Amino acid sequence: MNRKNISILFLFLFISLCSCIFAQTPGTSGDPLVTKSYLDFAAKLREVEVKSGSTITAENGAVMVVMSGQLKLELKKGGMVIDLTNGRKLTSNSTLQVFHLIMVPDGSLCSFKATKDTRLMAMGINDDAE
Repeated sequence: MNRKNISILFLFLFISLCSCIFAQTPGTSGDPLVTKSYLDFAAKLREVEVKSGSTITAENGAVMVVMSGQLKLELKKGGMVIDLTNGRKLTSNSTLQVFHLIMVPDGSLCSFKATKDTRLMAMGINDDAE
């Protein structure tokens, strides 16, 4: 082997050794398997069941995914809801599509009426039926 190849090999071995020495153990606070922010988010996400004819309201920043059934959007003045899956704003009286991620931005006033028994995963939803 010539001198250049030996230098490259030595450099590669040095870098490999350093990465092994300074690598953190998986699952420790320095290298967590799951981040705390993900756990905080997942803890707030819950399953909500809405009976046909009931209405739920959404807080600012609410997110939801309709798993089954049917929800119709009822926008109030100045309200806006975004279908993040399609990347578009939803209009009043829109029916939410199943398995689409829906977000209610800050400052929006809206509610959702179940036209069928509906099950959704949600965060920031007031499910006190009206």
